[in-house]
Amino acid sequence: MEVDEYNQRLLESFQIMNAVNSQPDFAEFVYLENRMPRGIHNFYDLLFAIRNKRILEFRHFKYKDQSITSRKVHPLALKESKDRWYLIAIDTKDDKLKAFGLDRISDLSVSKAGFRLTEKFNLKEHFKNAFGIMNLEEEPEKIVIRSTREQGEYLKSAPLHHSQQIRKETEKYVYFTYDLFPTYDFVQEILSFGNQVKVIEPESLITKVKEALNQSIRQYDDPASEQ
Repeated sequence: MEVDEYNQRLLESFQIMNAVNSQPDFAEFVYLENRMPRGIHNFYDLLFAIRNKRILEFRHFKYKDQSITSRKVHPLALKESKDRWYLIAIDTKDDKLKAFGLDRISDLSVSKAGFRLTEKFNLKEHFKNAFGIMNLEEEPEKIVIRSTREQGEYLKSAPLHHSQQIRKETEKYVYFTYDLFPTYDFVQEILSFGNQVKVIEPESLITKVKEALNQSIRQYDDPASEQ
């Protein structure tokens, strides 16, 4: 029987909790990640608004320019990315699909007024070729990376993206392909592997990675960056 990702996650959580509850002294030999809940106190209200198509109003903090703005949105879904939760919604200000970090939402209000969508959104399809939370309209690109044999085993067991395929393997390297748009999140993921992974194509992604690496080097060479 095929189990979708949502049900698989629930099954994993149930199995873990079952194992933990059967061993009262589990804390002596089971070490969990220190994770702080981020914005999940609004989870119930958000789910209620999504299911019942209720307009939401809230204040949202933006990291980039440290600004706080008032928003009125039509909520569509909740999405998790890297231990953070996001509200996917239509911003009534410009009718664009956007993502709002739950940890940056405050003064949430669920309106009694409802809304109707002017067009149908297939969010599963929308995010299929995106890496992370970025919601994109661009067409996906064919990406090829080269990994060391050791790192390649980790990528085989935990693929970066559902489109991951093995192109070829040699004594020293494993070559993986992906069909996705190279978002900022994807570039950061590639950088996190250091010299264990190299982008082979496309050239545009190679340029992005090289520029990010050069900026990192420059900040160590520039004494003014410490001020």
